[in-house]
Amino acid sequence: MAVAAMVVTAAGQALAGPADLAPHRAVYSMGLSTTKPGSGIAAASGTMSYQFEDTCDGWVVENRIAITYAYTEGGQALSATDFITWESKDGLHYRFRMRNTRDGQVTEDVEGHADLKGKGQGGTARFSRPEPMTLALPKGTLFPTEHTLRLIDHAQSGGRSFWRVVFDGSGLDGPYEVNALIGKQSQALPAKPVSTLLGTPHWPMHLAFFPVSSPEEVPNFEMSLAYHPNGVAQEIVQTFKSFSLKGRLDSVEALPKRGC
Repeated sequence: MAVAAMVVTAAGQALAGPADLAPHRAVYSMGLSTTKPGSGIAAASGTMSYQFEDTCDGWVVENRIAITYAYTEGGQALSATDFITWESKDGLHYRFRMRNTRDGQVTEDVEGHADLKGKGQGGTARFSRPEPMTLALPKGTLFPTEHTLRLIDHAQSGGRSFWRVVFDGSGLDGPYEVNALIGKQSQALPAKPVSTLLGTPHWPMHLAFFPVSSPEEVPNFEMSLAYHPNGVAQEIVQTFKSFSLKGRLDSVEALPKRGC
């Protein structure tokens, strides 16, 4: 998550034809939503920025998160993630770079590229960091933006669930089975939307991520969001093993489409 040429400003337009993701930059205020016993987390706050650009031959996503965690036993730490990707518009080629830091010290550094043999086929992911490594991608694997396009298309056609294998390069676990549940599209429009990017009904969605390499029946990660037809998320909840974070949209701006 994530996450291209038009700003959709009317519900009638949004429901016609395939999904059209809008280049944009969104900033969210992040805070602690829930914790489970033994999580060790007393509080959390920070920001997340998400930038989606159309680069003619593909899509570039820049996702940056900085969260300060306070712990029940005292002390705090700043956790930051920088995740940058490029995905070809045919959905067959993908490049990724992800870096995690804790109080400025690098804790994880992942980089590589992936290619699929064709639509609906498998492929290969090749990591150059933290060390050379190759992973096979199963038949039907999608990269993130292709997954978002198909998910929104499915929602627009009235679908209520959507399951696919997705590879995003955010770690060494490999691809995930992503099970998405799609709620009924809200017809309520904000009286004064902060941006025309939000001037459409949206779907509440819940995504559960299961590592293909793991036999566990419990998802490794979950995410709930309110998705507009143009790919803008109005709100986000990220659920981890022992706690969850909620993101409130502070600002969103449309980005110009580059001349092609």
